Amino acid sequence: MRPSRRLVLSAAAMGLALVASGCTYLSPIQTHDFYQAADGENANISLDGHLYAGVRNAIVVLNEDGSAIFSASVVNYSEEDTTVDLEAVKDGSPLFSASIDVPAGGVVRIGSGEGEQSVPVSAADILPGVILDLDVTAGGQVTTVSLPTIETNIAHYGEAPAKG
Repeated sequence: MRPSRRLVLSAAAMGLALVASGCTYLSPIQTHDFYQAADGENANISLDGHLYAGVRNAIVVLNEDGSAIFSASVVNYSEEDTTVDLEAVKDGSPLFSASIDVPAGGVVRIGSGEGEQSVPVSAADILPGVILDLDVTAGGQVTTVSLPTIETNIAHYGEAPAKG
């Protein structure tokens, strides 16, 4: 007895579908891997094995006039208000130090834009591309991450280009 043509084609189509979908079976899913998707740096503070507070996309933007802007978001993952202390250091000299009060489950944006908290930066002798140290302290825990510096020639950090 010979199998019908419809049965053979159905089995072939099923096999082809399994083979075609199987190529991603062994590929890692990117959403399962944490990675740095922005120009700045992230820092996490954990307490008792749980994420407590953090800093997202921390970066120093150097303006053409020699001034600098610290840009970041400070996040509180806990159920109580907290203070996150930030200190940037270059060659042992502090460039800025700030205490950011973050409400429970909240986010405080730092920068020079509307609704953002400003953190004054001493930008003397900082060149674009220099990597600074950023100490992040919350809940009695401290972590140090690299803090990149860039120029305002990256459009979303500087002034909007002139239309013409």
